Amino acid sequence: MKIPTIKFRSLKLNKIIEILINGNIIITAAWGFINPFFAVFVTNQIKDGSLLAVGIASTLYWIVKSALQMPIAKVLDKLSSEDDDAIALMLGSFLISLVPFGFLMATQIIHIYFLHIILAFGDALRVPSWNAIFTRHVDKGKEGISWGLNSTLCGYLLAIATLCGGWIAEKIGFQGVFIFGGVISILGSVFFLALVKYLRKLPSNQKVTFKEFVDYLRDGMLGRGF
Repeated sequence: MKIPTIKFRSLKLNKIIEILINGNIIITAAWGFINPFFAVFVTNQIKDGSLLAVGIASTLYWIVKSALQMPIAKVLDKLSSEDDDAIALMLGSFLISLVPFGFLMATQIIHIYFLHIILAFGDALRVPSWNAIFTRHVDKGKEGISWGLNSTLCGYLLAIATLCGGWIAEKIGFQGVFIFGGVISILGSVFFLALVKYLRKLPSNQKVTFKEFVDYLRDGMLGRGF
């Protein structure tokens, strides 16, 4: 699948790194439309919404993401084929892209909590798989510039997205913010579909049994075994 990407010709980065950076900066920018104003949305438009509720939602996100991320990462490391990382990355990215549309339909605080759990699960799939692929394929001698470019572009796009998000929220309302953020996040996720063409197809004789996955999940929740 041929997807146009921003070219970094002067840096001469490989295609996989270009795809990863393009997808990541767009998804990051998408959430820049939403996150700075999310507390205002919850306190003003959600039944029983309060700053405490916002804190609980954030706490749920970090607990669930932290509990799931290590078990998922351990499974991905055990499977030798990079296809597994790409699938986890694409699944997680598209999953978090659905959450803003869920916010559109949310009316009670329990809906916000549930959506944050979905967001946490998506990021638990997306973050370690993105980092794993990036680490394997970063150009030798360009590690600093590659990570720095990703972080720098994320910063610039977040600045623009936050400003635009504030304008949209004020002129159109939160519905516009969530629709715009969700669509942009989906567009960023589409970039990762192109990875299948470039990743190594490695034979995998290793399998993770259901019992092993349960053990990984238990260890992740207890913070041990890693």
